[in-house]
Amino acid sequence: MPERFGRVFDGWSHASEHYVAGFAWYEVAGEIRCPLLCMDPLVNEESDDLSATTNRAFLSEVLLRDYNKRLEQCLFLVGDNCSVNRRLATLIGVPLIAQI
Repeated sequence: MPERFGRVFDGWSHASEHYVAGFAWYEVAGEIRCPLLCMDPLVNEESDDLSATTNRAFLSEVLLRDYNKRLEQCLFLVGDNCSVNRRLATLIGVPLIAQI
């Protein structure tokens, strides 16, 4: 994965669990790449919730732990146009390319 990339993500619930799938989005030699980075439960600790703050911590942890990348290297987010995702983009300081 290059130094700068975009992040595509979506969440869904099954029973009482909420999951997040995340993909990187970048270009290599003129070709778009969009590999799956993670597909995990979002809430792992009792203090976790479905807020933008928890989403930010989750994203930051996955990028650093699994890919040795920092959240600051993310150029944009692609996700649903909901309040949590808009807030997440604001917290990270990147544009949200919203899916309707």
